[in-house]
Amino acid sequence: MSQYSLSPEYETTQHMLRELGIDVYEPQNKFEETIAQSLNEFSTFVLYRGKEKCLEILENDLYNDGGSVGELQGGDDSYSIYRVSFPEDDGCTSRASKCKNAAAKLLQEFNDCIHQNKRNTNRMLTFDNIKQYMLGMCNRRSRERHEVEYSSLGNLMFILSFGETGGQVRHIDNMVPNLQICLYISQSCPSTVVYEMDDLEGPPVTDVVTLLELWSRQHKTIPDMIVDILMKHGDTSLKSKRYTKYFGFWKSINAHLLCFGKLYQPVLNQLSFEADPGTVLLAGGNEIHAGPPTKGPRMFIFAVGIPDAELDERVDDDNDGEIQYSPVLLHIDLCCILFSLLDHDCDTSSDESIIEAKEFLVNVLVELINDYPMKEYLRQISEDRKGTRDWLEKVLYLLDQSAPVDSLIVDAIFRNNILYSPDVVNLNSRKKKKRRQRPKPDTV
Repeated sequence: MSQYSLSPEYETTQHMLRELGIDVYEPQNKFEETIAQSLNEFSTFVLYRGKEKCLEILENDLYNDGGSVGELQGGDDSYSIYRVSFPEDDGCTSRASKCKNAAAKLLQEFNDCIHQNKRNTNRMLTFDNIKQYMLGMCNRRSRERHEVEYSSLGNLMFILSFGETGGQVRHIDNMVPNLQICLYISQSCPSTVVYEMDDLEGPPVTDVVTLLELWSRQHKTIPDMIVDILMKHGDTSLKSKRYTKYFGFWKSINAHLLCFGKLYQPVLNQLSFEADPGTVLLAGGNEIHAGPPTKGPRMFIFAVGIPDAELDERVDDDNDGEIQYSPVLLHIDLCCILFSLLDHDCDTSSDESIIEAKEFLVNVLVELINDYPMKEYLRQISEDRKGTRDWLEKVLYLLDQSAPVDSLIVDAIFRNNILYSPDVVNLNSRKKKKRRQRPKPDTV
């Protein structure tokens, strides 16, 4: 039994998490206890005893385009947060000396160390027994909640850092109907922070109607143009329009808000705990969460639990958590969509009403930034969105200096390279260039 599970605080947190649809499980049988101990030894090897060699494996893959190592938001110049994807080839570990996958190399280094030191070979780890452990926990949840069983895992990876980190921005990973799995493997491991959101005595945000209702409950004065454009285009296929097709992966505004809309709601409570190696957190649905701030090294295994397709018709292999949004980035993209719709679908509207609508959207964005002003946003905006990133960087700087951002709000409203998608920015640039090149009429 976990040393933490004995505390009343831990039991209270577990109960609150369970009410949110999130379960925390610890090893129960001999197999699970053996794997948990091996995972503990593995994380100790990677983070401490074999740190130099393991860090070399990670850096070589990361900076030589090995393809299995990346960096997650929440790290800094001193310590990165690494994501190390498992190999797709299940036999990779049996020939790790030839396998280029960094996760396989980490496991092989650990297993070689056990073999060389003539320690108990039962402590050796394979990807297969890690997967068996995680699937067992998923199906424990299925039995307790009377849900469909999980038949496979996807997007498996080690996530680790070697030192103090500031924590992640709260976000949602697109997962439904899949299950988010966090298997903590380092000692006294800070768990994922789970956020309980405040509905403000109304329905959660799941579409444009409930978003407008939330803004009303927050006593915002919503311009008529915002109401009209959202109600008109909530179900519009974004890939069908030339100036919104960049966001075709949203499908529609309503479809995207169904997954990510809760990010607009204020935080009511933050839940987290310290975990012993082998503790598993299972979150069903698109829960709002974040990697915690850490005081030292931390390591866990992330995966997506996929239900049996014959039992759950909602199964979608693409919902693997790779599409991720924080409140600020969600509203930036919504602004980009709505700015283009306001420009192209409101020809009969006055310039004043369009400006008023854009000003409202930008003010909401500044509120969201001010609520959690993190430079980490800049790393999440792609290089082809330079105007957006440069503007956001200036906003973050002024907010840090407690300086007014009025002039930047005006820039965002009137400049055509800030709250627009890259393809629309290029189109706007070409139009502007043609206007400059247009010959002047002869003067008398």
